[in-house]
Amino acid sequence: MKTIGIGLAVALAASPALALERADLSRYLFVPNRASAEVSVIDTTSERVVAQLPVGRTPHQIVVSDVLGVLVASNIEDDTVSIIDLESETTLATLPLDREPEHMQLSPDGRLVAVGNIKGDSVSLVSLTELREVARIEGLVQPHNLTFDPTGKRLYVANLGADFVSVIDVEEGRVVEEIPVGEPKLVALAARDEAYQGIINVTATPDGRLGFAAYGEGNRLAVLDLRTGAILKTLELGELPWRAYTTADGRFMLVPNNGDETISVISTASLEEVARLEGGPDMVGINAGWFETTAFVLSRGADKLIVLDLVNLAKAGEIPLPGTPETGVVSPDGTRLYVALSSTDQVAVIDTRRRALIGLIDGLGEEPWGTFMVGSINYCH
Repeated sequence: MKTIGIGLAVALAASPALALERADLSRYLFVPNRASAEVSVIDTTSERVVAQLPVGRTPHQIVVSDVLGVLVASNIEDDTVSIIDLESETTLATLPLDREPEHMQLSPDGRLVAVGNIKGDSVSLVSLTELREVARIEGLVQPHNLTFDPTGKRLYVANLGADFVSVIDVEEGRVVEEIPVGEPKLVALAARDEAYQGIINVTATPDGRLGFAAYGEGNRLAVLDLRTGAILKTLELGELPWRAYTTADGRFMLVPNNGDETISVISTASLEEVARLEGGPDMVGINAGWFETTAFVLSRGADKLIVLDLVNLAKAGEIPLPGTPETGVVSPDGTRLYVALSSTDQVAVIDTRRRALIGLIDGLGEEPWGTFMVGSINYCH
């Protein structure tokens, strides 16, 4: 294994200004650094840091609109989002939102971003063309991840503090439906309990037709028709399922069950659990690559990747990591997995065909928290 990069100062001196053309955005890896209030930009052709973009305090997640050539960072300590023009590397706007904006989702047309204000129990809709918050929708319960339907007209909101999914009419800017996933509970009380794990995400299939919503406290998963919001099926999973992760070909949904350290493999064709495999402690993400034959499960509790063979539906080994993994992203061609290591301020590079750690990228900021690439399947904690 080699260490990639020769230090931030030297790497930046050897590289031109970012000056991104929109057609080239898929070659860059964007990494938010929570402790140093900046986003590192890595050119994956050289696997070196080529820019540091200043944002607000404690950036949690980023999204990039390749349509507009802008990056958006949610800053939970400042209660703001930063909107940055990537060609000029300048901040276009810093917008105040509600309390602790965390997770974001870009609309299908790339011109609107939905932001979950987890401590404000609200969702903000931010126009990237007008550079302003155009709507704030209340009545959520610790809104976590968000999912647009393929038209961009409906927004599905996972409520971490509840047992239901909220549906927002984007044009009207209001909640129009609540879809129950688990048994009714005192959600108002549950929302104040930090140990309560409701709905983490509604994970869409790549074609946007189906959504998979795991309910942690109920050990179950609901399959939704994202066109209508109807529940098509409910599956019993392992203990304390986190959320579903899709393969790029849409064949499988993979769900880490952190309560019993197993992984549920769900066929999107039959809507059945087709395997339950050995996992690890504190699984925070799953990425699939190399023609979707291999999945890598990030275990933050054991500083390792668990390798799954998706052809034979079996565990295929483990990859020790030199630091604590946060989230990862697979390159658009499926050949590289990039994993943020928060404890060592690095990004680990995994060869998905060889199923091996092949390098580390240095020169980032402090406490890298995630990874993002245009044209890839991205997610946050």
